[in-house]
Amino acid sequence: MAHQAVKPYSFLMYFLAIIAGFFLGLVYAAITEAGKGQMLAGGAIVFFHGLIGAFIGLCLSLFAAFKVRRDLIIKINVVLALVIVTSFAYFYVKYQKRQREKLENEPFKQEQPKTPKKTVPAGEAMQLEGSQTTSINYNKGKSLTVMSEKGNLDHTGLGMFIPNFHENKTLYFYGNPTLGKGVMEHSPTDSITFKKSQYGGFEIATAPPWLVPDHLKLDYDMLYFKVQSITHDFIEITVNTTTNQTSFVDRYSGKLLYWPEFLMQINSVEFPDPESHFIYNRPFETSGKQNQVPNMLMRPIRIKNEWMQVELLGDDFKVIGNGWIRWMENGKLLVNYSLLS
Repeated sequence: MAHQAVKPYSFLMYFLAIIAGFFLGLVYAAITEAGKGQMLAGGAIVFFHGLIGAFIGLCLSLFAAFKVRRDLIIKINVVLALVIVTSFAYFYVKYQKRQREKLENEPFKQEQPKTPKKTVPAGEAMQLEGSQTTSINYNKGKSLTVMSEKGNLDHTGLGMFIPNFHENKTLYFYGNPTLGKGVMEHSPTDSITFKKSQYGGFEIATAPPWLVPDHLKLDYDMLYFKVQSITHDFIEITVNTTTNQTSFVDRYSGKLLYWPEFLMQINSVEFPDPESHFIYNRPFETSGKQNQVPNMLMRPIRIKNEWMQVELLGDDFKVIGNGWIRWMENGKLLVNYSLLS
C-alpha cells in the first residue's frame, strides 16, 4: 500500500492530522494548566505542547497511510475534521468566556490608579507624621537601598517574594482579599511603579511613603519582601519592616522563594551570636561539635529540614571544612544571611 501514501486523500490526512494534533496539544496544555504561573513563558509552553501534538499527529498519519486501506483513511479524515471543529469550538467558547469576564471586571480595572495617591515621586524622601519611620530615598544618583546586608531574624515568615519588575512596571498592593475571588475582582489600595534608568536597569518611579522592604538595592536587581502568608491568588508580604505592616500582592506578579530556596542562592550565612550556636559534624545535636574560627563564613550547600550543611570559608574565601548548623527552630530563623559578600 505504499503507493497510496502519495494519494490526495493521504495528503489530506497528513494535513488534518497536523492541525488536529496541534489543537489536541493545546487542549491538553489547557486541561493540565501547563503554562499557569509561568508569566511570559506560559504562552511558549502551551505552543510547544501544540507542536508536539502536531508532530505526533503527522507520525500517526504517515503510519496509517502505509498500513490501512483507502476506505479507512477516508473515515480517519472525517474523524480528524470533527476533532478540528470540536477543538476550534472549545477554544472559541473559552475566548468568549474570557471576554465576558473582562467586561464584567472592567470597573475594577478603571479603579486601578496609574499614579496611586499615596506615592512619593522619584528623588524625594518623606517622613510619616508622628512616626520615626522614614520612607525610601529614590534619588537615582544615590544607592537605592533600604537594606542591611544581614537578614533580619524577626518575623521570619515563609520566605521571600521577589517582584518581577522587568515585565510588570507596576506592583499593586491590596487590602485583605476575599478568599475564593480572583485578583481582578479586587481593587488595589496602592502601588509601586518602576521605570527604566539611564543606565539600562530599573528604578522606582513612585511608591507609598510607608514602603520599607526587607531588601532594596535595584542597581543589583534586589527588591525582596518577606512573605507572611499565601492564598491561591495572593501573597501577604511585609511592606514596612519597621512597623511590620503587611499587604497583599498578586501571587503571580513575582517569584516566591521559600526559605530553603532563598538561602541556597545566597553567598554566606553567619550566627548572630556565635557563642550560643555550634557547628556539628552531623545534622543532630548529639553529634560532635567543631571549633569555630573567628570571622569564618559559612556557605550553604544543602538543607535538610531544620538543618543546613555549610562549607566553612577562611579569610581567603577558600574552603577549610564543612559541617552542619541548625538554621531554623520552631519556625524562627537562627542565622543571619549575607546577600553581597
